[in-house]
Order: sequence, then C-alpha cells, then structure tokens
Amino acid sequence: MEYNQDQSRRRPRWAVRAAIAGAGALALLGVAAPAAADVTVTPTEAVQGDGADVTFRVTNDSRTASITEIDVQMPLDSPIAEVYPLSVDDWAPAMTNVQVDKPLESLHGYQITEVTTGVKWIAVEGRALPPGATTELFLSIGPLPKTQQLLFAVTLLHSDGTQVRMTGQPGESPAPALTLKAAPAGQGGHAAAHGGGADANAAPAADVDDAGDGPAGGTSYLTWSLVALLFIAAIAVVSVVLQNRRTPAPAAAPTDAEEPAESDSQDAGKTMATTP
Repeated sequence: MEYNQDQSRRRPRWAVRAAIAGAGALALLGVAAPAAADVTVTPTEAVQGDGADVTFRVTNDSRTASITEIDVQMPLDSPIAEVYPLSVDDWAPAMTNVQVDKPLESLHGYQITEVTTGVKWIAVEGRALPPGATTELFLSIGPLPKTQQLLFAVTLLHSDGTQVRMTGQPGESPAPALTLKAAPAGQGGHAAAHGGGADANAAPAADVDDAGDGPAGGTSYLTWSLVALLFIAAIAVVSVVLQNRRTPAPAAAPTDAEEPAESDSQDAGKTMATTP
C-alpha cells in the first residue's frame, strides 16, 4: 500500500519535469533566436536592354530588434550602367561605385565608366523599421543586361547587431531575383528610358568605398528550432508513458461494509461450535 502511494506521488513529477524541460527549451530558443526578415522584389520580370523601376519590399520578422540598415548589392558579373535610388521617407541611401574596364552605354546613349555596385539605405535616427513592420525601397535601373536573371544580394542589419543575409549562398536565404527576357523582335530596348522619370525623383546619395560585410545570420535556425522542440516533446511523452507502465496498480483497500460482514461470520461460527 505504501509503495503504491509513493509511486502514485512520483508519477506527476515526470510530467512536471518534462513540462519544465520543454518550457526551458522554448524560452532558450526565444532568447537565442536570431533576427529574421523577408525581402521580395517586384516586378519579377523585365526585358533585357530596358530600364526598370524595382521595388524591394522588406518585412521585419524579428520579435525584438529593429532593422537599421538595408544593403542591396548589384550583380558584379552583369553590371548595370545606371542605378538610382528613389526618395523614401526615413531612409538615407549611400551608393558604392566602381570603375569598369569597358564603358557601358546608358539609357540615354552616352558612355558610363563608373557604375554602382551597391546601395545601402540607413534608417534616420529613431525611425528604424520596428518588429513586424514593412517598408518599400525603390531603385530605377538600366539598361538591363543581356542575362537571364539578376540576383540582388541583400544584407539587413538589426539594432541588436545581428545580420540577415539573403545571397543564395549555402546556409543563407535565396537572393531576391529579377528574371530578364529577351526584347521582342524589332524592339531595340531602352523602352523605359523616357517614361520613368528616375533622374528627377532620384534621392541624393552618398558614395561609400566598400560595403560592410558582417557575420552571416542563421536563416535556417527556425527550422532546426522546431525540430528540437518536437524532439524534446517526444522525449517527455515517452518518459511519462514508460513511468506509467512501470507503476503497479494500487491494491484495493477493504471497505467498511466488508469488515463487519467478516466479523459477523466469525462470531456465527463460534456460536455454532458452542451449541450442544
């Protein structure tokens, strides 16, 4: 009887320990989870040789950190002659320019010897992108190179110092992409050169020598976090089940109604034995 009571007292402890372990793991993941974000580019398609107004839509998926810098790198193997960041409230663009060995033709037909390889938007003080918020940044670019796809490597810097990199490299998120199609027969390209008004709307930008490279963010962290939580939960369930199987069922205690009946039968036997 005492053994069964002890076992019944121990049984809830396994569930409590499992719950504590799961809660602790969840809390640890919540504290250690890196900053996250989502970046898309529109339009998704454009024509080779034309100009395009490209929109980068950035959503801050972090629960605690704001985004303070958004860095977009142009593909080095397919340079673009003209890159103009358009004005956006709360963000100041800084451009990185390099000299090219072979001049490129601009949308307006003149030769370009210095091209923009990156644009970094820096949030105005006190106006960083808060958790859960979305912003849109705009580039007017062209002529688009004769390649099948443009990949824009994006790096986001958060207020807690963490970075999220979307470059398509192993362990990192895919880079936002713009698919390029060949111009229709008879169309020489530069179709957007006269209608975009990019030069008039372009935001003043500061030139910088080098784009900063920081530590890569763990973009596959969320997937591994979920796997770890499921594994911990499975261990907790198995522990509770095994403990329940090892615990013997408690013996049924005699009821008050049964004890008088047994006593009465013994008294009756004694009476019969003494009767002559």
